[in-house]
Amino acid sequence: MSDKNRSSEHFQQQPQAGSPAVTGSRLDLGELRGLLAGRSGKDYWRSLEELAESEEFERFLKAEFPEPVEIFDGPVGRRTFLKLMGASLALAGLNACTRQPTEYIYPYVKAPEQVVPGRPLFYATAFPLEGVGLGILAESHLGRPTKIEGNPDHPASLGATDVLAQASILGLYDPDRSQVISNAGKIRPWQAFVDAMAAALEKQGEKKGAGLRILTGTVTSPTLADQLERLIAKYPEARWYQYEP
Repeated sequence: MSDKNRSSEHFQQQPQAGSPAVTGSRLDLGELRGLLAGRSGKDYWRSLEELAESEEFERFLKAEFPEPVEIFDGPVGRRTFLKLMGASLALAGLNACTRQPTEYIYPYVKAPEQVVPGRPLFYATAFPLEGVGLGILAESHLGRPTKIEGNPDHPASLGATDVLAQASILGLYDPDRSQVISNAGKIRPWQAFVDAMAAALEKQGEKKGAGLRILTGTVTSPTLADQLERLIAKYPEARWYQYEP
């Protein structure tokens, strides 16, 4: 049974006045017969309330199906809808006709060493995790890394990897990955960063680094640890925080 058929049961139990075929709290069958007598040809309705065209039933329809009732109410509404749909499809087709800029493909003047199209190269590298480097092999096709595998010669991994190491390759293709030095949304050179950092540290020298905070992950590199310790010794009021998610 459709929603409108189910709704007719509700109106048969609690009909409302507002139509000649509705009298008091009941449908006037005599009036309904009169409505049918004046019609010819095939006509269909889902309920007696729809035939009676009571105000309560019309409000119920508009509340349950607000958009279709307003858009398709009469032939003018249907024509307007078809015009809008046609214009939308035409605009979508025109957007697909955008001409891409011309790009040229040139052969190598001097091919890179050991690069053979269709044959991958493997590079031994490390994936840092919680301050420890995991030995891995990065598979590369024409200069593009495509797969991460464990390095069987590395004593820590012995050729095994985990989900984090496997997924680390996606970070190389992350569109939000920073590729340049930027400040306030503008690309800046490395020297501009050095100058800005030197000016900030000069101000911290008077306060012994009271406003300086350093946040790192787990540090197992002796070189990096020594640099941080020497920085803290120069600015004794500075603080060094380590965090791992």
